[in-house]
Amino acid sequence: MSPRRDMNDGRDDRLEALLRNALHEEADAVAPAGDGLSRIQRRVGADRARQRWLRPALGLGSVALLAALGVGVYAVTNGTTGKDTIVPGDVTQTPTSSETPEPTPSETTVPVATDKFPRLAIFPFTSAEDEKTWEQAYADGHEPWKADPTAVSQFWVNNYLQQPAIDKVISKTLAADGKSAEVTLGRTMTAEQKKTVPVTVVQLVQYGKGWVVVGAADAAAPPYQVTVATPTPGTTVRAPLTVSGPGGFGVEESVQVDVRDAASATSYGTGVASFGNGVPTWSVDVSFRQPTGPNGVLVATEDSAADGGPQRLVAVPVQFGEGSGTAAPPQFFYAIKNGRVTKFASRNGAAIDYLTDPQPGGGAEDPQLSRDGKLVYFLQNGGTCVNGLMSVSTATSDNTPPTTSVASPDAGYVITGYSVDSQLPGETRYAFFEQACDSSADPQAKLVMLETSGSRHVIKYHGLPPTIVGDPSYEPTAQVQLIDAIVRTGTSGYIARYDDVNDNTPTPQRHACPGLDPNDGQPEALEMDASGVLYVALQTGSSMDVVRCGVNKPRVVFSVAGNDQPADVDVANDGSSILLTDDSGKVWRWDGSGNAVELSPSVPLTHVTW
Repeated sequence: MSPRRDMNDGRDDRLEALLRNALHEEADAVAPAGDGLSRIQRRVGADRARQRWLRPALGLGSVALLAALGVGVYAVTNGTTGKDTIVPGDVTQTPTSSETPEPTPSETTVPVATDKFPRLAIFPFTSAEDEKTWEQAYADGHEPWKADPTAVSQFWVNNYLQQPAIDKVISKTLAADGKSAEVTLGRTMTAEQKKTVPVTVVQLVQYGKGWVVVGAADAAAPPYQVTVATPTPGTTVRAPLTVSGPGGFGVEESVQVDVRDAASATSYGTGVASFGNGVPTWSVDVSFRQPTGPNGVLVATEDSAADGGPQRLVAVPVQFGEGSGTAAPPQFFYAIKNGRVTKFASRNGAAIDYLTDPQPGGGAEDPQLSRDGKLVYFLQNGGTCVNGLMSVSTATSDNTPPTTSVASPDAGYVITGYSVDSQLPGETRYAFFEQACDSSADPQAKLVMLETSGSRHVIKYHGLPPTIVGDPSYEPTAQVQLIDAIVRTGTSGYIARYDDVNDNTPTPQRHACPGLDPNDGQPEALEMDASGVLYVALQTGSSMDVVRCGVNKPRVVFSVAGNDQPADVDVANDGSSILLTDDSGKVWRWDGSGNAVELSPSVPLTHVTW
């Protein structure tokens, strides 16, 4: 029996068991009609006249039925932590392997229609409302990849599961009714003559015009598959979480279990289980921080012993409840005290250490910590109409470390807001908004986007408004520089998305926070976490609200009552914790759930970073 046949047989067994469970679950909720018996008799007669299914196509048929019933198929995922590397556009649906896969038998399953949103949805939609909102944008040509199961699978695995090495489309199998699909993704090994190997089978169902990931399975043939036995798909989980699955193969096997967010590339906690030498079951307890949303995914991965790359990857949808995780904000944050960049304790806001000497002119302001935590960038005021972007190391030292000049504005201009992105290896990007000191100068302001490689793009503002409020924020993309910023056009503002290729206007049409209504509040500050989730601080008149932007209307993650005006918001890399300041220098810390806690620094702090 060929390895291909073994793989299909194992998938058949797994999906047949899942199908039985799904049918039992659905049957429990069905109220029979009065003519139910006669309907069943007619259907059975019709079924017998149909052509028998080919056994290799049984796995996909089962997925189609599961999707139609709103029941996802659980799976296990395989891979190591990577970085966002692709923005899918036109993604091929044909195999990209150097070896031609065996043809997949044609599907002849009976279509089962459903209008229900899949209960176990993971990505890119977690509700019917999300999908319908996207359809409105899709009609105008936005995000067409969400209508392609192959593109959805690639974007999810590469960006949200952060597995850029899994970049080969091995095969795509579509159900006869067109409502469910399996996309097998793999990678090219760096050992064993650079052979292309399958790693994971992404399972999707169609809802409306979009495709929704409901799980992922190990692409290996049984009995060498990694699967998750507990928790079962859709379970509401709490920390510490016990994750287990069947072992029984290999000698020195190791599975990493990752508790992740479904709405962003955020990992809340990981654990590792080792097994082999006949051990029948592997198990690991995973502690994780309090998630910022209700939908999650449990990812189990195993790396290859040959080259260390991902070998197996499985994903199981889970749910999070209030207080399901443990809050753990960063230990330190950075702000300006006495004109100097200073390290503070996140626990209470107490100052710990100066990182810089007193700065010339007006001192230092607007600190921003690099993604790797090694540098703090800040603006150094050199006097009247003179400033520059500087950096200083966060390394512990008995004496204040030296500062480094990073960028300067054009003569006659000063930087009023900036963003730094250093997620790409060997490349750092800078974006800063500089305003003219002379009110008669033209232009009155510029948005400058540059890279250490020498690329430079400038958008000119011939009059103010429009103007940029506060600091812009880079999106973690590799292809182009995408920058989100609050654009004030007069008495109101919106969140604009700029890029360094197509934009030359101060007021681009793209909105970085869809659904943000002017009635929600005035945007005053924003920040993006490392996975690309945007947070905006609003002044509502009765509170300061911090909202998380998404495909639907932004969701309020926490509020601070009162008529204060936000000055700055800063988000931990994983999105689990947030710092908020107001224009009088008060500081609040939010740890992922509940209410924000006000800190007690000895001096007012209007700009903070961690």
